[in-house]
Amino acid sequence: MKRYPVRPVFGGPKPSAPGQPVQGQPAPGQPSLFEESGPERRALTVSRFVALLNGTLRSMHPEAWVSGEISELKTSARGHLYFTLKDREAALPSMMWSDDALALPFRPEPGLSVVARGRPDVYAPQGRLSFVVKELVPAGAGALQLAYEQVRRRLAEEGLFDLSRKRPLPLLPRVIGIVSSRQGAALRDVLEVLRLRFPNASVLVYPVAVQGASAPGEIARAIAAFSRAKAADVVIVARGGGSKEDLAAFNDERVVRAVAASLIPTISAVGHETDISLTDLAADVRAATPSQAAELVVARREDLEGRLLAFERRLASHLSLEVSHARAELTGLAAGLDRFAQRPERARLALEGETRRLLGAVRALPARFGEAHARAEGRLLAWPERAALQLEGSRVEALAGLLRERALARAEAAAARLGELAGRLSALDPLAVLARGYAVAYREGETSPLTRANQTAPGETLRILLHEGEVAAVVSGVSGVSGASRKE
Repeated sequence: MKRYPVRPVFGGPKPSAPGQPVQGQPAPGQPSLFEESGPERRALTVSRFVALLNGTLRSMHPEAWVSGEISELKTSARGHLYFTLKDREAALPSMMWSDDALALPFRPEPGLSVVARGRPDVYAPQGRLSFVVKELVPAGAGALQLAYEQVRRRLAEEGLFDLSRKRPLPLLPRVIGIVSSRQGAALRDVLEVLRLRFPNASVLVYPVAVQGASAPGEIARAIAAFSRAKAADVVIVARGGGSKEDLAAFNDERVVRAVAASLIPTISAVGHETDISLTDLAADVRAATPSQAAELVVARREDLEGRLLAFERRLASHLSLEVSHARAELTGLAAGLDRFAQRPERARLALEGETRRLLGAVRALPARFGEAHARAEGRLLAWPERAALQLEGSRVEALAGLLRERALARAEAAAARLGELAGRLSALDPLAVLARGYAVAYREGETSPLTRANQTAPGETLRILLHEGEVAAVVSGVSGVSGASRKE
């Protein structure tokens, strides 16, 4: 770094004698007021400290194997795995980059015991210690077996292995597709069996790698290509025997899904009879060996000729039966034609009968018209009497109206008379007097009203009837009685 001389803004120090410190500067050995001192001079930045810490960790532990159980597993949008390795006493935050995660033959799951190879690292932006895993191996069961069980369980739940999805093989395919290695013994076995059993068979081979990292993708693309182009009537997926690692491509999810999605019936012939791959479960037919697959896809020529002969005999028998049915039908039609020849004669006889009936009806018309004329004439002669009857009806109707008017007048007069009598009766009604403030007294238990005071005695209970309601009263004294007046 280039250094520039410091010049005072308001003038500088005055020069002194040689050997003497300049005025305003510290003596040798004494700290300057503008010079850093103490812990701040020795402090490191956070980023520098984290870098030194990572360097120390990598130099002391460049790589380590750690065993533990996976927990808190998360997958980022880019495919990175974040999880925790733990045992009974400690937990270690861990992560795995997407490139390494995609290379795993199985899917990590929470609760899975694993052995991880990686290195410690402090993530500077968060200051978080992580174990960066490069390799992950299941503890106990092998990775291939675990991947096999995981994929089998997941695809079985989706129904890819259901028997209802299986399709029958064509009787005599025009083109046989084969997905196998060009140099493998499986392809040679299939072609040899086809040559011996049916030399005229048309075969289309799609060479692929059957083991290694590229094998699953190549096999899946080959099956999809046959299905998309419909270039064959049946497809054989073949590979010879080998270890579980050699057959791992046929347990890959991509290959299994390609077989299940194929529009063309598929035969899986992978490994030996004891080897069962997921491709075997998804295919329409499983063959124990590639040779058996070829035997299943085509029959021997002799067998085909025998079947053709049997078909020919059945066809001849069927045609003979059809001819017999047709002959019987023709016989029935001929008899029908004979009956049809008799139909004109029957129609002529029926026409003659209808003609006779029509002539008889025409001849009877004058008599029918005469009867109708006589009935009309009788009604015409009776018309004056019917007119007079109508006049009498009008007179009766007028008399009935007059009778109704008189009856109504008498009813109104009777109603007026009834109203007058009702008024007189109301005026004589003793109860009507009560409305003017009068009352009627009764001795308790009797219905005859009291008219004199001497009819009661002190202490008796009386009922006093008013215009509205009754009052119970007790006699306390009697007055207005000739000869005496009593009080209690």
